[in-house]
Amino acid sequence: MEKKYEWSADVSAPKEYPVEVYTGAAGGYFFSQMGGFSNSGWGSGIGDTEIIAPLPDRLDMTWLSYVDNKFYTGDWKLPTEKIQKLFDEGFHSRPGAEKESYEIIKIGLAPKGMVVVWVMGVGHQVEVARFQAHETTIDPKLITEDEKYMFRENYSKDRLTNDFVISKDVRQQLGLYGYPAPEVYEAYREKYMWKPKVILPEGSKITSLYIKMCNGEFEDPYDGPIDQKNRAIPFAFHIFWSISSGKKEERFVSRIAFTHDTEYWAKYLEADGDDDLPLDFDRNEIRQLFKNHIDKNKFAEMVIKIDPTKQEDNSWVTNFYVEQGGKIYNVNQICQDSGKL
Repeated sequence: MEKKYEWSADVSAPKEYPVEVYTGAAGGYFFSQMGGFSNSGWGSGIGDTEIIAPLPDRLDMTWLSYVDNKFYTGDWKLPTEKIQKLFDEGFHSRPGAEKESYEIIKIGLAPKGMVVVWVMGVGHQVEVARFQAHETTIDPKLITEDEKYMFRENYSKDRLTNDFVISKDVRQQLGLYGYPAPEVYEAYREKYMWKPKVILPEGSKITSLYIKMCNGEFEDPYDGPIDQKNRAIPFAFHIFWSISSGKKEERFVSRIAFTHDTEYWAKYLEADGDDDLPLDFDRNEIRQLFKNHIDKNKFAEMVIKIDPTKQEDNSWVTNFYVEQGGKIYNVNQICQDSGKL
């Protein structure tokens, strides 16, 4: 008998490239146009309806990309053994904590029919597959009465004028920077051998270090020394740290994002705010640095120095640079926010 797991599935799409699922399934988990809309952000979103079933061995999806104004479809074999290994092994999210489990299979639908599959647990998300869908035309004879709205003339165009589909903030960002080229979502999957190094005031310690990468992966690796491994380029850090003085412990957080948007963290701290991949990331300094100067086959360190004596909470990160082979590359284009918890 196949081993059963408790899991859910979810669809993810870039905020600027929203999609609507027509039909699909990941094993025994089914999708339809009813509730199949997504603009959650690349790699974002969480599953809501859990099932207890064997892990899926196939994925089939048919969806409408509003910006492309096309339907895409595909049917693929999933790397079930790889997914099962991750579910069985789990991960440690904190020193001394019990092992956490992966519990969500996330399906990313990028422009031009690109599909990425991740598995997610609390604080961890890892890519397990990448597929390519092809354009398709839905046979009118198969369209039910409930589905006809998706085939209305100018449906995609009308949806893109809706503030729920493309928020006012995203619309403003698109006006400033334009749409990211569809190809960047493939380029974002490129990995480099790097690790972060955080320099804190004397007597301080990191309690959690949350890293979000541009390929949709994220991790909270602070269960001891952070290892040097292949990672995509980061777009955000959440660094939780503390200072102990006798029995008193003060706790702080420092956040860093690589974007021109100076209001990035202010919007994150609002109700329902998020820390999604910035729309301008492909043009940003750190992306160009890795793309043009960092050797993916050699070790690199991303050094972050924090000084809480600075008066302004957006100036605690006093130094940020990437070091590789004795060369130092300063990174100045960051949006930061720090403070006491």
